[in-house]
Amino acid sequence: MVQELSHVVCKNCAARLAKWCYKRYWWFRLVREPLLLGMRILAWWHGIDARTHKVRNNECHGCIRFMKAELTAKSSIFCFFDKIIGKKVSKLRDSMLTQDQLDEAKRYAREVSN
Repeated sequence: MVQELSHVVCKNCAARLAKWCYKRYWWFRLVREPLLLGMRILAWWHGIDARTHKVRNNECHGCIRFMKAELTAKSSIFCFFDKIIGKKVSKLRDSMLTQDQLDEAKRYAREVSN
């Protein structure tokens, strides 16, 4: 059976953005990692495995973007917390980066998604 490519469309590369934030601000892990753990627990609870998505680029294998997309569809608890926390964490993350880094993450996501 041929597996289709994931339908998830990336607007920016979350992995690259996080890596850059981790490099510049040691404490950002203290904010992001507990949230990721919560997402992983909810994903496990709902039987979601982000590694099953077929991707064009090996670096994207298991990306949290896939887990987040499935959680949005399957978990009302995730949706509730994402509305409260998600935008604030994204805004915090983006404020830690240069415009060039943000542009590079968007460019990279477009490149590997096509």
